[in-house]
Amino acid sequence: MRLGLKADNLLERVADWFNLAPKPVAQAFFGMMASRTLMAGVRLGVYAALAEGPASAESLAERLKLSPEGTRTLLEALVACDAVERQRGGRYRIAPRAKRWLDPRSPKYVGAFLEFNYAQWDWWTGLEGVVRSGQAVDIHQFAPEDPRWRDYIHAMHQLARLAAPEVAAAIPLPRGAKSLLDLGGAHGWYAAEMCLRNRGLKATVLDLEGSARVGRDIITSAGLSHLVTHREGDVLTAELGGPYDTVLLFQVMHHLSPAQNVALLRRVRGALAPRGTLAVLEYLREDIDDPTSSAPLIGLHYFLTSGAAAYAPAEVEGFLDDAGFKIEQTRPIRHLPLQTLLVARPD
Repeated sequence: MRLGLKADNLLERVADWFNLAPKPVAQAFFGMMASRTLMAGVRLGVYAALAEGPASAESLAERLKLSPEGTRTLLEALVACDAVERQRGGRYRIAPRAKRWLDPRSPKYVGAFLEFNYAQWDWWTGLEGVVRSGQAVDIHQFAPEDPRWRDYIHAMHQLARLAAPEVAAAIPLPRGAKSLLDLGGAHGWYAAEMCLRNRGLKATVLDLEGSARVGRDIITSAGLSHLVTHREGDVLTAELGGPYDTVLLFQVMHHLSPAQNVALLRRVRGALAPRGTLAVLEYLREDIDDPTSSAPLIGLHYFLTSGAAAYAPAEVEGFLDDAGFKIEQTRPIRHLPLQTLLVARPD
């Protein structure tokens, strides 16, 4: 996926072709505005209210205790973002293509992720200092009771719900698999999907206390505590136990250095059953000399929040090889752009 600007008319296309307009200004200014506009739609309750039915700006303002003019201006901006649609008679509704993502009743609702963007926005305000010093925010060092854990894990859970069926269906398990370890699995949703698809499989999620607390609540609310349990601990130092038929290492590598990744994978190899399956899910960047998508932006995000990086496919393959694994399958995940699933077994 590549981020960019779309010309609305011939004049704008010509200006773009001949580099007549300052594209960096448009990217910085309009990108900022679009992001905060979409975030405000969640925080102010606009999407939840419109999910109940179309409404005028005035009636919506009265219901949400907002200013009428501010509400109308926000709604028009949401129309520009393709999140809301203007109807005849001055009423507004959630745009049909956006409804599956912005209606809180939808199983594909991503409002928690948009809400979590307020925390991420704060982290990005410190980008220049992190680049100067090399000292990341390190979002995993928050105290267990920090409310940002809840925002963080619920946001990740909403994304996981989109991809979990596709991911789980792509991971081959050994015959009669009974045990699964989900390292840094937070919400445990991928593990839960694996258990639901494979009779007799039970999962343990190992994660930091702040993450495990929220994940345990998510699994309990879904009525899946009989399949998935959470254990608190740091994946880099905690005893892994085993042997496990399957280990999931999803979106963990980018938080770790190369040496940490190899050390963790060697411990995983020791915790796997002889024919066990290791599944890795990661954002992988393209060749550094030919960045064809927005993946480098994600790499910068990882540097900001963990001091690590988005790795190239060859780097991840090297980590696995050094730890004694052989990759058997690699596939992109359609429901979450830029994510790649790798399935490996002990060599």
